[in-house]
Amino acid sequence: MKIRLSTLTAFRIVIIAALLMLCIVSASADEQVGLEEIIVTAQKVEQNLEDVPVSVSVLPGSLIEESGANDISDLNGTVPNVILQDMVFIENTANMAIRGIGFFDTDPFADQKTQVLIDGIPHARVTGLGHDQIDVERVEVQRGPQGTLFGRNSLAGTVNIITRAADQEAGLAARATVGEYGLSKYVISAESGQILNDSLRSRLTISKRGYDGHVTNAFNGNRLGVQDSNTLRLKLDHIVSNVATTLTYYQVEEESDGIATSNVIQDPYGTADGDVHLVNMDTDGFNNSDESGFTLLSEIEFEPGTIYVAGNTHESSFLLYTDLDGRAGAQPPALGPNPRLNVNIGFDIDHGQDSLEIRFHDAHSTRWDYVLGVFAFKENARRFFYQNIGPPFSATYEFADAARTTIARQQTNSFAVFAQTDFRLNEQFILIAGGRITEDKKEVTVSNFGLPAPAPQRPPIVLDAETTWDQPTWKLGAKYEYSESIMGYATISTGYKSGGFTSRATVPENVGPYDAEYVTNYETGMKANLFQNHLRLSAALFYADYEDLVGFVRRTNSTGRGNEPINENLGNVDIKGLEFESDWLVQPNLSIDFAIGLLDAQWDTFLVDLNNDGIVTDNSHLDVLMAPHLSVSNAINYTSYLGQNTLDFRLEARYQSRYNSFGESNDEIYYRPATTLINGSIKWAWGARGNSVSVFGRNLTDKGVQKLTIGASIFPVAVYEAPRLLGLELRLNL
Repeated sequence: MKIRLSTLTAFRIVIIAALLMLCIVSASADEQVGLEEIIVTAQKVEQNLEDVPVSVSVLPGSLIEESGANDISDLNGTVPNVILQDMVFIENTANMAIRGIGFFDTDPFADQKTQVLIDGIPHARVTGLGHDQIDVERVEVQRGPQGTLFGRNSLAGTVNIITRAADQEAGLAARATVGEYGLSKYVISAESGQILNDSLRSRLTISKRGYDGHVTNAFNGNRLGVQDSNTLRLKLDHIVSNVATTLTYYQVEEESDGIATSNVIQDPYGTADGDVHLVNMDTDGFNNSDESGFTLLSEIEFEPGTIYVAGNTHESSFLLYTDLDGRAGAQPPALGPNPRLNVNIGFDIDHGQDSLEIRFHDAHSTRWDYVLGVFAFKENARRFFYQNIGPPFSATYEFADAARTTIARQQTNSFAVFAQTDFRLNEQFILIAGGRITEDKKEVTVSNFGLPAPAPQRPPIVLDAETTWDQPTWKLGAKYEYSESIMGYATISTGYKSGGFTSRATVPENVGPYDAEYVTNYETGMKANLFQNHLRLSAALFYADYEDLVGFVRRTNSTGRGNEPINENLGNVDIKGLEFESDWLVQPNLSIDFAIGLLDAQWDTFLVDLNNDGIVTDNSHLDVLMAPHLSVSNAINYTSYLGQNTLDFRLEARYQSRYNSFGESNDEIYYRPATTLINGSIKWAWGARGNSVSVFGRNLTDKGVQKLTIGASIFPVAVYEAPRLLGLELRLNL
């Protein structure tokens, strides 16, 4: 039975829970101890979280490290109405959804719907976003379109990963982690402290992680998903007079032997053999990637205000090869029109991007507080596509015998000007207004040659295309400061994602272009800090109207015997919901974090030939993908003081209701069931330097449920939640 909560019922639940907490807190508040202040950059300048009229959640870096997390997918379920996962068969690629708007296309031509930034710099591709993150100070998750200040591709929201600044004191720190399934992680950080007349400080962090994988290929006995990750980050902070500059160099190298998918062509739910982590594949596959880049951040203070400069140059390469047919050896033929078709694919992606943002912030006036700036972005992407359909057309199923069938290139140039201001009418009432004008130009070349003889031949295609999109986005709203500790707001904001092309298409008309996407979001919310800073609350109600949403459809490929997934505008979606978060300091040594998100996502119009049968149908009955109706997270933190030492306990539960992870079908196989994952940690810290040893556990109840299923090629492919993992971490500060 599916239970749906109305918005009114949900609001009542939140209010009742808040009132109960208020009653208890009022009897237990300690005036001497309070919650720590949280600083965010959700409006391009540093502000207290409680002053920002945006629905934003903040995850501290210490929490990420102590829970055994490696990348942003390990944070899934901690933020209401947000899904943070990796891709089905591409482990270091992010699959994110905010408020029911998700996208999981690795095509280097396809822009993501959630903008991800690292230190405020946009990361244009989903490939690489699942890499290990080190030196994380905090993760800011902004829900809803951020088209005015953050611009392109912030249709659903923005995730900003803020890394640690160099410390003023010299020092050396080391972390060593070991765990089940061959998990090992070693991190060393070195601080120079203040040098050169206190004008320069630096921080170098090096990380190495290994993992033996938890999925086994029953065909050959090999482990899949064996990982080796190496990460380096060097940060230099330089301050002279009124100029503060940060220069960062980063480098990531990751290799994965075996693609840890649970293909379900013969076993629709992955459980027939009694083990969801036991699969059959002709070839193990691999996934290798490299990233490196420089980031320059500079603040120049002078009489009228502050000038901010943010520049970045970034390069990455990504090579993957995987088996998608789900049969091995003497396995029986598959169901469907091509029962003995082998689907082994690979792609090699090179990507380079350069970005520059210059903005000015003036907060000197008693009434005006504004930000204005310009943003320029250039990107070059190249994708080689490989295919191997096996003997007799190739000697083996391996990558070495795969044929390069497609070469696709795209160049993107984007330019924008933006401004946003707060105007204080009086001591309590503030008006908000902002706008942005963006121009995106994309030039593509797609050359498709097909498989060599003796495979069935097809005429090659070579396509050159160019399209430009121009789109204004804006924001209007108001903020009401009821008191120093209570604030309410109401906003109307818009978001935009440019149209584009499909690089994997083998027929000219399948390449595109498709049109841009738009959203108008209506939101009202409140934030409060109550009872001598012992209880922090935030809540938001929203309604979003998405137009021309882009997703997958199936179209006939050049052989005429199969189809290929391409991107196309599907229709309009209406989404409404609620978010509530609280941090409650019950006692100086006991705190409780609680968050709940409610979503109601429905297609308004969805008229398209979805299944390539030549008939346009009304598909509005399909569930919107990546849109759980209910998400809840709860964490309890307790500290026991043992003389000069402390013993910290943390137990958390993350719940997400059942949701569709594919979007093209309501078949049960494409649903992630309602799932509660429980994580926990115990940390003993001693000495003045904060040395510690901790034990952590992820998925403590050993849930073996589907995480994600998509219809790759003509076959459904699923991945299951990782089994329970226990680990031990030692941290020394020298």
